[in-house]
Amino acid sequence: MVKKIALYLTVVFYLAACSTLHMKADGGSEVNEGATSALYTMMLTANNGDPDVAMLNLFFTRMPKGGDIHHHYSGSIYAETYLDWIKKKGWFIDACSLKIVKVSERGKCQALTVDALRGNDVLYRKLLTLWSDKDYANHFHEQPPPDTNFFNTFGYFGPVSDEYMDVGLNVLKQRAIKENISYIETMLTRVGASSSAVFKQNESDRFNAILEQTTDLNELTALFNQIAARLEASKVYKKHVKDFVEKVEKVHQGIDDERFTMRYQTYAVRTLPPLQVFTDLYAGFQAANDSPLVVGVNIVAPENNHVALINYTLHMRMFAYLHRLYPQVNRALHAGELTLGMVRPRDLLFHITEARQIADAQRIGHGVDLTYEQDQLALLKDMKTNSTVEINLTSNQFILGVQGSEHPYQIYADYGVPLVISTDDSGVSRNNLSHEYMLLASRYKPSYEQIKSYVYNSIKYSFMSDKDKAMVTKRVNQRFAVFEGEMAVLGGSLQKKLGPGLQKGQQR
Repeated sequence: MVKKIALYLTVVFYLAACSTLHMKADGGSEVNEGATSALYTMMLTANNGDPDVAMLNLFFTRMPKGGDIHHHYSGSIYAETYLDWIKKKGWFIDACSLKIVKVSERGKCQALTVDALRGNDVLYRKLLTLWSDKDYANHFHEQPPPDTNFFNTFGYFGPVSDEYMDVGLNVLKQRAIKENISYIETMLTRVGASSSAVFKQNESDRFNAILEQTTDLNELTALFNQIAARLEASKVYKKHVKDFVEKVEKVHQGIDDERFTMRYQTYAVRTLPPLQVFTDLYAGFQAANDSPLVVGVNIVAPENNHVALINYTLHMRMFAYLHRLYPQVNRALHAGELTLGMVRPRDLLFHITEARQIADAQRIGHGVDLTYEQDQLALLKDMKTNSTVEINLTSNQFILGVQGSEHPYQIYADYGVPLVISTDDSGVSRNNLSHEYMLLASRYKPSYEQIKSYVYNSIKYSFMSDKDKAMVTKRVNQRFAVFEGEMAVLGGSLQKKLGPGLQKGQQR
């Protein structure tokens, strides 16, 4: 208690001094920044050395967050919103599987309207546990393992996720504005080009087999050249790319304004056959080359999937090949979303390393298996200069069971690797960016200066154009000036209210 009182007194006197200086300086930003830093520091140890989580939630909800740049569109829409869309479409929910059915047919299970589902509280609550991570801790004994439960959600809401994309993007925009987020870079969807529209089944089988067996780089490059030539000769394929670019332009209308900016990544799914993965990546690189709104290409799906594991190096070589063709297209890769026991030890040795050394990824999503990589120190040295790590604390805790000191955040931070804080799939995880900052602060206690550096990193290492980065940076600067002014006032108010409380504390 004595230590707590001493800390409060130190902060209170500092805030009082800042308040006086603030009046003399007529709103000087350095003064307000110092007061905000002092208030934040107090929050970290306010409860007998433990963080004041409620105050941190208030603090980070108001704090400008810059951007959320590891963000999945479909995984960021809440299940409740998807049900609104299903109702609008006139579709149904199967009472047994709780999956979407588009036509009501007689069978073993009743096809429920959305209103009927919501009227059945047991089924409705069960649906929320399957379409998201909601209440998993209370029902884990009835559900699949957490990583399976997480990735299964996309199979439930997938049929409706793209039906109202323009509406969904505006939902995300309004949510971001209310949370003081200036920029979202979301993984929107695949381009949609199908390899089966270009290659006959026997050709696909042959290419898939050869791609998986070929290790010689020259031979692999020759194969990629053959596949690319076939895709380029296909009018159907080219139409898919063109249609995707036009769709992005259409759904983006009205998104950017003086408060908010959004850009998009496209991706391949690493669990699909290699010919389809290459087709998706090739189409993605071309779309990003053609559209200023499509700012990067990624690869998604469970990294511990059997197909994803055996083809991991092949996928990195696809990125390397396409990077040579389209050097201006940005690359962010999910890599190292693994931990001990999830896969064989050999599969923990190289994923982040190959994402950097082969694919030349500018940003690494997750990067959790760092401590198990073959040469971690060389990797850290490379990443400090050449890449950024996207930290997703809620996602890593749920999917991998990695949290606290088990997470490599502190290693990255201590080594000076640039970091950004992000949500991953806020609809599935039912979190937000403010919560991610709260977790970061309460678990690792970074300084306010570090917190601000992560905010600005989310702009600096985004894939926006330099012009857009300058515009968003100016916006965030203005918002920090307002925020830090508010926190200085809050600190002054806290100073006035602490006096009696401190006296009572001393009497106890």
